[in-house]
Amino acid sequence: MTHFLIGMSGGLFRFERDSQKLAALMPATQPTAFAIDPSEPAIIYCATYNRGLWRSDDTGRTWLPVGTPQSYYGPEVYGALPERETTFVSVDPQKNHDGRHPVWIGTEPSKLYRSDDHGLTFQLVNALDSLPSRRSWAYPPRPATHHVRWIAHGESGQIYVSVEFGAFLRSMDGGKTFEDRRSDSPLDTHVLLTHPLAPRRIYGALGDGLMMSGRSFGESLDGGESWNYVSRGLEEMVYLYGMAINPSDPDDIRIAASPSPGMAHGRDWKAQLHDRQNDRQATSSRHPSAGPSSIFKRVGQGWKEDAIGFPRDHSFIPVLTADPHRPGYWFALSNLGLFEQAPGKEGWQLIANDPTWANMHPMSLLPLG
Repeated sequence: MTHFLIGMSGGLFRFERDSQKLAALMPATQPTAFAIDPSEPAIIYCATYNRGLWRSDDTGRTWLPVGTPQSYYGPEVYGALPERETTFVSVDPQKNHDGRHPVWIGTEPSKLYRSDDHGLTFQLVNALDSLPSRRSWAYPPRPATHHVRWIAHGESGQIYVSVEFGAFLRSMDGGKTFEDRRSDSPLDTHVLLTHPLAPRRIYGALGDGLMMSGRSFGESLDGGESWNYVSRGLEEMVYLYGMAINPSDPDDIRIAASPSPGMAHGRDWKAQLHDRQNDRQATSSRHPSAGPSSIFKRVGQGWKEDAIGFPRDHSFIPVLTADPHRPGYWFALSNLGLFEQAPGKEGWQLIANDPTWANMHPMSLLPLG
C-alpha cells in the first residue's frame, strides 16, 4: 500500500493508490517541499511559496499552519517565522538531546531557520548575508531576489545549502557559519542530495550545463571539498531539475532533464523576459507546449535515457523520487500524471492523473508507506 502527497503549482493533493482516491487538500497553494519526521512518520511538513509552513500529524490527511504564531491583535511574538515564502523544508536526521529532530527552513530571500519543537517556533540561524558571493545571487524570473533551493545533511551534522541562483554553501558547525562557494562548485543546484550509505558524497542536479558544457550533473566524494562533473549522454538535455537515488544503492540514480528552462517549465524564456521588461504578469494562455523533458539513469560514467512510457515530448520537467520503503521503485510527477517504474519492468506506468493538472507545474512528491 502506497499513498502519495503531490505538490503542484495549483495545490496540494493526496492520492490513495488502493482506493484510487485523489483528494485536493489545499487548493491554490504552491507546495515547494515535503519533509517527514524519521522518528514520528505521521508528522509531515510542507513548505509553501507565499503561504508559509504547514504541518500534518496524521500522515498528510489534515494540515495546520505552524511557525507563524503571530496574532493579528497581539504584539510581536518571539519564534514566529516571518517569511511566508518558504522554499524548502528538511528534517535533520540527527536528534536533539530531547529526542526530537530539528526542522530546517529555507526562505526567499535566502535565509536559514531552525525549529526544535516540531515547527511551533523558529529561530533565525543564518541570514547568509555576510558571504562575498551574495552580491551576485539572483533568481532569473525575479532577479532582485534569490532563495534557498535545497538543504541537505551530512552524516556528522554538516549542512549543505544550494542558493538559486548563485552558490553551493557548506556549514561544518550546524549552520552558524557557512563557507562561501568554491571556484569549482556548482552555481545552480536544483536538487542537492546526500545518501546514508555513501558518507561525504553529495549529488547535484544542475542548471550549470546551460552556461558551461559538461556541467549538468555534479558530485562530490569528499563532502564538498572538490567536485566532479559527469554529463556524458546529456548533450541534448543539458538542463537538470529533478533527481532521485535508490535508498539501498548510492550508485543507482535517476535524473530529469530538458534542453532549456523554457522547455522544462513550459514558457518561452524570451517571452518571459519581455513580460517582465514591460511590467506585465505572464498568463497561462501564453504558455506554449511544454517539453521535451526526459528521464535518465546513471550508467557508469555517463547517462542513458530511461523514458519508455513517459510523455517526454509534452511534459513539464518531472519531479522524481525513489520509494523509501521499497528500493527499486521510482516515481515521476508531471503535469500529465504520476508515473511509476517498478523493478524488472521496462518503462513507466501511469498510476494517477487529474485533468486540472494539465496547466500546473509539478513541484514536490512524497510517497508514504
